Amino acid sequence: MGYERQYWEDRLVTENGETIQDGTRITARRLNHIEEGIKGIDDIVIKMENRILHLHAKITTGDRTAGNNGIFVDTFDGIQDAVIALDKTRTTIKSASGKKVAVASITGFAVGQEVTLASVTSQEERIIVEINPVTWIITLNSALTGSYTTNSILARSTVEIDTAAKRMRRGSIDTYSVQIAIT
Repeated sequence: MGYERQYWEDRLVTENGETIQDGTRITARRLNHIEEGIKGIDDIVIKMENRILHLHAKITTGDRTAGNNGIFVDTFDGIQDAVIALDKTRTTIKSASGKKVAVASITGFAVGQEVTLASVTSQEERIIVEINPVTWIITLNSALTGSYTTNSILARSTVEIDTAAKRMRRGSIDTYSVQIAIT
């Protein structure tokens, strides 16, 4: 709903103190109407700022990710976008040793992507340097430090492990942060 303008009239008083025109009285209803209008504009400005950040992130990160299969950033405004989306690719680990991880599926994974490995006791991030499509073994950029048993998870997205519920949840928003400097 758009802002409905209210018209105000001045109180006119002669030099003798005679009131020619009463004018519009200031009331809580009228002041609240002004405040609601200001709040409405503030909400619009915040949405516009978020949309501008969304577009700026989309434009600036498009070609800056190695092995880019789409853009992997937070969109700032909660809008689901066909290009900018949380990558939910994940698979289970069959075995892991050194830099090599045998997985149940390689679908959705690509060289250059950062992945999270997670078990009940360990969690770490690595970059994929090689994928063998025959053996379904993913080679990572450095050796694993944690222990990953059968059915541990290798996920494209960052995760947080909820040890109480024994579940993996989507990682916090600051795991991958995008800083935008508007110049």
